[in-house]
Amino acid sequence: MSEELLVEEGPQIDFYIQMPSEADMPTVLADFYKQDTETTVDPDTGEETTTNVGDPYLVQHTHHYAIDVVGTIYKATGNMLTDPDGNEYPEMAAQPGWHVNIRLIGDKARPVVEALADYTVNPVTPERVWL
Repeated sequence: MSEELLVEEGPQIDFYIQMPSEADMPTVLADFYKQDTETTVDPDTGEETTTNVGDPYLVQHTHHYAIDVVGTIYKATGNMLTDPDGNEYPEMAAQPGWHVNIRLIGDKARPVVEALADYTVNPVTPERVWL
């Protein structure tokens, strides 16, 4: 009688996101952006007013996730070029989209990241990975 070793895979922790362009980041990754605010109190009425301060910004790491903005990915076309000094180098072509890697730390941010399913890609060999 032979025994099979059952290896249960853990939940996915690395997500590879591809959006159309860098300009789409604040919309696609809205849940990862923060807007600083300032609250003032009217001395006469005691009414509080909260206003946004500065521009929204991407929070790239917390206790629950880390974001690596990869940006544009370039791949060799197969053609070789020569620089002015006579050195050959591969011609590179930009690949479609703007790329971001997200690593989950625990499950608190999982629902937010899994909601990005329309932008998730599964490269066979990712261009950049976590160490």
